[in-house]
Amino acid sequence: MRQRIWELDFIRGLCVALMIMDHTFYDLGFVFLGQWFPAGGGGLLYGLCDFARNFYWFHPARIVVHALALICFIGICGLCCSFSASNLKRGLKLLAVALLLTAATWGMDLLYGSRDSFIIRFGILHLLALSILAYELLRKLPRRSILLLGLAMAALGWYFQARPTLWSGLVPFALGVGGGSYSADYFPVLPWMGYYLAGAALTGGLLYKEKRSYFPGRGQGKGLRPLLFLGRHSLAAYIVHQPAVYGLLLLIGRLAGLA
Repeated sequence: MRQRIWELDFIRGLCVALMIMDHTFYDLGFVFLGQWFPAGGGGLLYGLCDFARNFYWFHPARIVVHALALICFIGICGLCCSFSASNLKRGLKLLAVALLLTAATWGMDLLYGSRDSFIIRFGILHLLALSILAYELLRKLPRRSILLLGLAMAALGWYFQARPTLWSGLVPFALGVGGGSYSADYFPVLPWMGYYLAGAALTGGLLYKEKRSYFPGRGQGKGLRPLLFLGRHSLAAYIVHQPAVYGLLLLIGRLAGLA
């Protein structure tokens, strides 16, 4: 059985932990601030909500770290794809999970009588599934060609994000070149698949030729275990964390006597 490369699990786990923190602050600032304190207020919870909305969310440091964490996470997912025995099987399984998530979030919109509040039409699971399948189609190309394609896709993505969209429909929306749709979690093909392919192209050529850790035996510390666990179970963490965080905040609000 192949030994896991602990430093990749650690970095991926750190990115997941940052994601959980980011979503928690989003819920505090943009969901529960209005629910708990419609006319303003005071105290610790109000201070946390106000901090999340008016300081944390739009702070330049948060914006930079958020972008870097996403690029790092998706790039590492690409880097790890060469360790898999069957990317086709992995990609199809993940696509099935992504489509189930779309159905579940669509059902939540129906349940709450809302429109485009919960639905995830094209989120990170959809992106990763298609990226895995795309790499499976491209993997026999020279790694330099895959790397250049990935970098070109990333550059095109940022180009289209900086300009008004000219197309509408779900396919242009998923590609990142169109509007007129909504996804509560949104990771379009451009630019994000580009980072996946770039990471995949680096594996075997420059990084992890032997498919083993650069730091063997150094990932055993107790302090690393939570992040290593998140890194090993990033898919489950993504699916579970948002309802868990939302439910915990609801409970905290009830215990504090807030609406």
